[in-house]
Amino acid sequence: MKTEQARMKAGLQRALNMAADLILLNLLLILCCLPVVTAGAAWTAGYATILRIMRGDDQSFPFKPFFEDFKKSFRQATLSWLLLLVCMAVLAGDYYYAVYVSQPTNQFFLIFAIIIAVVLLLAAVWLFPLIARYQNTFGSTIRNSFLLAAALFPRTLLALIVQVAFLGLPFIVPDLFMYFGWLWVLVGLSMPLYVTARLFRKTLDSELRTNEDENGQD
Repeated sequence: MKTEQARMKAGLQRALNMAADLILLNLLLILCCLPVVTAGAAWTAGYATILRIMRGDDQSFPFKPFFEDFKKSFRQATLSWLLLLVCMAVLAGDYYYAVYVSQPTNQFFLIFAIIIAVVLLLAAVWLFPLIARYQNTFGSTIRNSFLLAAALFPRTLLALIVQVAFLGLPFIVPDLFMYFGWLWVLVGLSMPLYVTARLFRKTLDSELRTNEDENGQD
């Protein structure tokens, strides 16, 4: 009985610690995403922080490592983020033309924009965790993002749904945000990162070990 109670107490303590870490991380993410241009680096640093916490590398919230990861990944993460924004802006233009300019609705541009946008978003779900987990060239990271999104499609789709639900819900349903906005402020950015990291952790660890083995052989 005492062993079971101790196990329950330890589990509750871990849950409370994780909740506190996610709240602190969420505040950092909101702060670092405000300039918009820095959102990619903030996202990457957030993934790196969550993966460290899940491995048990940090006993308290790692403020300093977060900003070190932010600085280290800034160039590649920002370039990836801006490229994603440009691509989505072009697709948004195609969608606008197909629906609001073309008469009747241009089905080709509409379907093209939706399909390519979904493909890009699925790859983007992997992009920042890969940048956070190990170093690689810009082109190789993008290629691996598409390959992993295709190879692990169900898991990738689930992660994308979670992220869209957390990040898009305040804009899709403003009235709902009026009642639960406080929850979004607490974990609206960090929770989708945490869920994604849980879904991808095994694959990311495997990818990292493979990369280290290849470097060792070289």
